Amino acid sequence: MAIRTGKQYIDGLRDSRQVFVNGVRVEDVTTYPAFRRPIEAIARLYDLKHDPSLQRQLTYLSPTTGNLCDICYLLPQRKEDIVKKREAYKIFAKENYGAMGRSPEFMNAFAAGLSASKKWFGRAGKTYETNVQKYYEYVRENDLFLTHALGTPQTDRSKPSHQQKEEFLHLGIKEETSEGVIIRGAKQLSTNAPFTDELLIFPNGRQFTNGDEKYCVAFAVPVSSPGLKLLCRETLVPNDKRNLFDHPLSSRFEEIDAMVVCEDVFVPWNRVFFYKNLELANTSREATEITSHCQHQSAVRAVVKAGLAVAIAKKITDSVKTDIYPQVGEKIGNIIAMMKATESLLFAAEQTAIKVEDSHWKPNQEYLSSYSILFPKFDTQIADLIRSIGAAGLMLTPTIDDFLGEAGEIFDHYFAGAAMDGISRVQIAKLAWDFIGDSNAQRVQHYERFHSGEPMFLAAGFGKTANVSEWLEMTEQLLEEGRSEFKKFTEEASEVH
Repeated sequence: MAIRTGKQYIDGLRDSRQVFVNGVRVEDVTTYPAFRRPIEAIARLYDLKHDPSLQRQLTYLSPTTGNLCDICYLLPQRKEDIVKKREAYKIFAKENYGAMGRSPEFMNAFAAGLSASKKWFGRAGKTYETNVQKYYEYVRENDLFLTHALGTPQTDRSKPSHQQKEEFLHLGIKEETSEGVIIRGAKQLSTNAPFTDELLIFPNGRQFTNGDEKYCVAFAVPVSSPGLKLLCRETLVPNDKRNLFDHPLSSRFEEIDAMVVCEDVFVPWNRVFFYKNLELANTSREATEITSHCQHQSAVRAVVKAGLAVAIAKKITDSVKTDIYPQVGEKIGNIIAMMKATESLLFAAEQTAIKVEDSHWKPNQEYLSSYSILFPKFDTQIADLIRSIGAAGLMLTPTIDDFLGEAGEIFDHYFAGAAMDGISRVQIAKLAWDFIGDSNAQRVQHYERFHSGEPMFLAAGFGKTANVSEWLEMTEQLLEEGRSEFKKFTEEASEVH
């Protein structure tokens, strides 16, 4: 199979998957009112790859079949390929205005990172190296939409997995057979799982201890696997009735989150990537290349989202002419600076890319780690600045029904801006509120904070691994100058006495 169309993607979702929302099972996710439009938004990303004007930018030829593949799967063979992938990521992200953090290209990059790290998985045995590479080729050649689940349920965080009150509260291996393993237990949090084809289960980097071996497993299964259940959170956009005037983002781009529950799910051995391995489970995050490839895509998406924030802020101030005030200009300048800082970290990661073992290239992880630590803070600050810029104007916003109703002319008259009619000014305010204020926007802000993992652990880990040797050497020189002078003073004082 070559690249899929949006229709082929949607048709693939009509299977026996077990998805539960608000106490009921969703029989067809493609027609469920809360899911239909986000699925259609994802389908448009697949159709982009068939657009003649974009296909060369969004695809490449498979090295094994010659078929067209999504370029996000590409393992860069030249440094220039990293830039090509960034350009493709940007096209995809602009299609949903940076609003979808777990659209297909994120996990396609994850799959590229799997392939790049196959030798690391091979430390557990050559079979696992082969499994990783074959799986990468399978999802690439079939143009599948993946998601993952990494965390353990928040039951008793003071105890390791094997000391929980029930053996399989946390996902683990219940049984082994000659054909594969039987999996029981739960994982959180899986974003967009009901909309995807395949689910990858990995440890999340928390330290497993002796006794936790059965929980130290990584594998992939179809979302429709027997015994696999997706328990979704409450939908924030409960149906598909929202219009693009009142809700330009949330009406189309809500990403549902789910708890993954495995009730004796069978996983064949060729889909197991490591097994009962404490070392690999505890080091998979920092020791593989998965993170650098994923964060490259994430940083591009963050730049697009921050760019939208800049434009929203400027349009708000232009609509009521508050841009003449320096205190307002300062706020816009700060938003632009945070967008440019994110963009700069992205470019730095590309320009200082690293060639791995004369094989392939990867973006510089240190700059991408910096992005992962800083952008959640930027995102919160940007939202607060937009709130300050928009003030009460973001709270009092008529709907499209108000403008079309019997008092429509009154609404248009009194909600007018400095040089625009009421409909135009309110549309800007509605966009701003949908971006920073409504329930889906609140979910997105929380998501941004934990998008790459727990911020404390990210920063603490980066503090230990980042290469700051140049500055340590410089500081040691400075200290040595002081020590030399202290020694001189000591010698002089000794001579005097």
